[in-house]
Amino acid sequence: MTVARTTRERAERAVWRRWRWALATALAVVVAGALWAGWTVWQVQRDLTAARAQAVALPAALAGDGDGATAAVDALQSHAGAAADRTSGPTWQVLSALPALGDDFDATARVSRAVDIVARDGAGPLVGSGLSAATFAPRDGRLPVERVARAAAPLAEARDGFVEAQAELEDIRLDGLVRELRPQLEALIREVDEGVSTLDGATRAAEVLPAMLGRDGARDYLLVFQNNAEPRSLGGMPGLMAPLRADRGTVMLGGTVAASEFGELDRPVLPLTEQERAIWFDQPGTYFQDAVFIPDFERASELMAARWKLETGQDVDGVLSVDPVALSYLLKATGPITVDGRRLTSSTFVDEILHEPYLRYQDDPAAEDAFFAEVLTTTFDRLLDPRTSPSALVSALSRGATEGRLLVHSAKSQEQDRLDGTRVAGAFPTESGGAAQAGVYVNDATGSKMGYFLDYDARISSVSCAGGVIGFSGSLRIHSTAPADAASLPPTVTGPGTYGVARGDHLNVFDLVAPAGGKITDVVVNGVKSTGTNRTFEGRPIVSVPILLEPGDVVTLTWRATSGEGHSGGVELISTPGVQRGGGKQFVPAPCAGGEQ
Repeated sequence: MTVARTTRERAERAVWRRWRWALATALAVVVAGALWAGWTVWQVQRDLTAARAQAVALPAALAGDGDGATAAVDALQSHAGAAADRTSGPTWQVLSALPALGDDFDATARVSRAVDIVARDGAGPLVGSGLSAATFAPRDGRLPVERVARAAAPLAEARDGFVEAQAELEDIRLDGLVRELRPQLEALIREVDEGVSTLDGATRAAEVLPAMLGRDGARDYLLVFQNNAEPRSLGGMPGLMAPLRADRGTVMLGGTVAASEFGELDRPVLPLTEQERAIWFDQPGTYFQDAVFIPDFERASELMAARWKLETGQDVDGVLSVDPVALSYLLKATGPITVDGRRLTSSTFVDEILHEPYLRYQDDPAAEDAFFAEVLTTTFDRLLDPRTSPSALVSALSRGATEGRLLVHSAKSQEQDRLDGTRVAGAFPTESGGAAQAGVYVNDATGSKMGYFLDYDARISSVSCAGGVIGFSGSLRIHSTAPADAASLPPTVTGPGTYGVARGDHLNVFDLVAPAGGKITDVVVNGVKSTGTNRTFEGRPIVSVPILLEPGDVVTLTWRATSGEGHSGGVELISTPGVQRGGGKQFVPAPCAGGEQ
């Protein structure tokens, strides 16, 4: 019995040793696997962080010498490729299948692939082609139309790379991710979307600019200078204009004309639609300055070109528009200019154009017009000066275009078709598909230059997907920065006070626009529900809300809106570019995956 018990005990101990060894081995495997997974996660995070740093530095590298750009792209591709490789193996597949956190690991894998695509197929073609800001630099006072034409192919290839990365990111459901990861991913989606938009605009510009610059024969344009101190939907009142001729890359600016020289017509220069008349009456067609009440630059251009022909007899091949804030960006490239004894720099330009002249020349409108004319012609001449920095010039033009401060319309339908969908076209989208576009447009109703003191910030938030539509909240903070004694400013600033608004106060109409097929609800002004005035323009609902500001007033306006069916990706908000730098556009991704609503 003792022998049997001993034998049994030995057998049990042997079994236990085998189980202990198996458990220890299993534990070691689990620990090793966890360590390996942790190590892999850390390496991916490290590579993505390094790739982002290289991506941030890339624009400056592209603006410099070719060797620096090549080195930056090589480093970006190395880090992005490493992250993509590590998130495509079996370790990451296991992590992506984990409960609760699997979606986050899958999203990281998609991010890694998207960044790798941007590095290889987005940045790669730009550097490989030798493309840089210098490609577009004027030479001997002539814009390089052939070099611009050759840039179209690598720009298109880079754009297509960003589009592929965009598609990779669209399949991520943001609402299923941990809170810490979502803001970073939203930022990446915005950056990639902005890359797509910028490269698409650059590609189209390279395709149409050679012809628009007169490669195949001289072109005539009308250049319009918008004044943000008197807001209009597309920026500001067109206060000054000039004919511009482009012939084989040589660009010549004609004599300037003050818009005030074109008085009121008895009837619109072109027939207006019923909707246009219902919202803006006859003014867009009877006053040259009011064509840009309409938040569609193609339509506004048709009206301005028709009025120009009526007054001068000249047909134009298109209309170009710029505002003082965009010109202030350009002065970073050209350096300061001096006009009428005053030194205008990038930082002082807006004040010197939108406010100071109305104080200095309050009793001499002719001198005021002459000052504005010399500013425009001097800045134009400096743009073609060989001393102007090509990289700073490209950066300034890109920023002005992104903010909606540089607008272009071609009367040639084929060229205009290529411009459609870009920010410089200043279009008013009326079709479903793609991101849902909302709008906040501002129109002065005071007849003054008090818009210089108007500070507003439009934002969208709380984007959601339900029932096939995208919903969101909108908010608008409006602030009058006018001094307490604004009523004592001259009438050239305050207006005469004869339009029902006391001098020093400022009345504006804010048009809230829903996406195509959508609607606007729950409009609230400073906590009080407001109905506004409800209309429809080109199939999109508009709620017009008048806001009267006294000096120092702050007003908060909020609303809810939905899109129609067929939109995807998120919500893009377009707002009137004002006196303050920045703004003009905001994009917020929808929390649903692309096509899932």
